[in-house]
Amino acid sequence: MRHAVIIRGFLSVLLLSFCISILPAQDRTQNQVGNFYEKSLHYTNRGLEHWYLAKNGGLERITGIPFEKLSCNNCHVRSCDTCHVKEVGGKPAYSTGAAGTEKACEKCHGMESLTFARKSPSDPTADVHFAKGMKCMDCHTAREIHGDGTLYDSMQAPGALDVSCEKCHADLSKCPSNAVHKGRLDCTACHVRDVPSCYNCHFDTKVSEGKSVSIPMKNVLFLINHDKKVTLANLHTFIYRNKTLIVFAPSFSHLVMKQGRKCGDCHGNPILRQIKSGTYKPVEWQGGELKTAGGIVPVLDGYNWNFVFLNYSKGQWVPVEQPAAPLLNYSGYSSPITKEQFEKLAAPQPPKP
Repeated sequence: MRHAVIIRGFLSVLLLSFCISILPAQDRTQNQVGNFYEKSLHYTNRGLEHWYLAKNGGLERITGIPFEKLSCNNCHVRSCDTCHVKEVGGKPAYSTGAAGTEKACEKCHGMESLTFARKSPSDPTADVHFAKGMKCMDCHTAREIHGDGTLYDSMQAPGALDVSCEKCHADLSKCPSNAVHKGRLDCTACHVRDVPSCYNCHFDTKVSEGKSVSIPMKNVLFLINHDKKVTLANLHTFIYRNKTLIVFAPSFSHLVMKQGRKCGDCHGNPILRQIKSGTYKPVEWQGGELKTAGGIVPVLDGYNWNFVFLNYSKGQWVPVEQPAAPLLNYSGYSSPITKEQFEKLAAPQPPKP
């Protein structure tokens, strides 16, 4: 009996070897390439690299440092264990449940709005989705996380993400604001409370010490065009050896509020008049502190933003006396507000009937 089992096993191995030997060379090559996850953004980290490159208008223009030489090149999810591992009986085990929790996402994607919602779920300023106990995977999909075999350049690339407000809120077409703007205004422009920005990212410190230092900038919400809609953007300003760069990019901060903004928050606001006269300053450096002028700010191409750039030394921020004129980059497949859009925003609003 034992000999029969051994013989059957030997024949099975022999048959498998034979099948492999007659498998077309093309199929064997494809199997050696790997699985579809190896093309996912979580695995490749391609988004960071794509927007860093000089040819895409990125930070490499002022640093001259290849992306592979930077520590951010190490930010990958190489193993399924990163999200799916769970301890059972003192031993690691694979679990889909572990990957569905916020903790799996928070290892890399820290979200201030989620932390705040946990502490104060009844606070009206908490994100409405997190306050109700929703999880990341209630909106995002496994295809987004694992990839689909397509080598996307960025999560902003068309087709990279499945998540959308319309998937749960099917009656958005009936919303008066949506009808007035003819579907050309993204939901986030009215329903996201704040999009924190990163001011004066000191890249010298990133290179020399491997740590990021910057000044958080809140309550200044920039408007740009993305995917044929006006949406909110964040701001990143960079300095490296006195060379400077300004980056605007579409951003979603998971700080969603149920009640949308009022028309006057965007249309005819004082900031528009200041931009028109060239006197608007989003930030000022006063008494060793950064002062921000909050509000809705349309990003008009060619505007002189009057930014103050700072060097970081011995734990102190010191204004740079003569920094190079900043380069400008509209990242994430975005573009500035057009002059026509700006004039519509700046026009006086007729009184409500």
